[in-house]
Amino acid sequence: MTAVKFLSDEYLDELGDLVTPDLPEVPHVNVRLQFHATDTPEGEVDYHLVAERGVVVRAGRGLLADSDLAIRASYRDLLAFESGELHAATAFVTGQFAVTGDRAKVLDLMVVLQSGNYQRFIADLWARTTW
Repeated sequence: MTAVKFLSDEYLDELGDLVTPDLPEVPHVNVRLQFHATDTPEGEVDYHLVAERGVVVRAGRGLLADSDLAIRASYRDLLAFESGELHAATAFVTGQFAVTGDRAKVLDLMVVLQSGNYQRFIADLWARTTW
C-alpha cells in the first residue's frame, strides 16, 4: 500500500479508481459534481465526480464542462470532510462548502456520499493518505 498526499495527482488518480459500474443502481440519482479546493499545498485544485444511477462512473482531476453542481471549499475543510470529522450536511448548512449550480442535486450527492461503496473506498484510500 503506497501512501498518497491528499489532493495530489496520485490521490486524484486513486480517486478515479472509485469507478465501480457493477454495483446496484439507484435510478433517480444522477449528479455531475465539480470540486474547487482552495489553499492547498498544491495551489488551487479542481477535481470532479460523476455519478449516474447512484454509481460513480468517473472521478479525478480537472474541470467538467457541464457540471450540475460545484463545491468550493478550503483544503482544511475538505480534509476534515474526507477524514470524517466534518459531515457533508454540516458543511453545506454552515457554508464551509460554498455551493453553486442546481442545489437540488445536493440530495443526489448525499445518496452517493452515504453509499456503502463510497464509504468503504474512501476509508481504504484515507488509510493511505497523508497531508
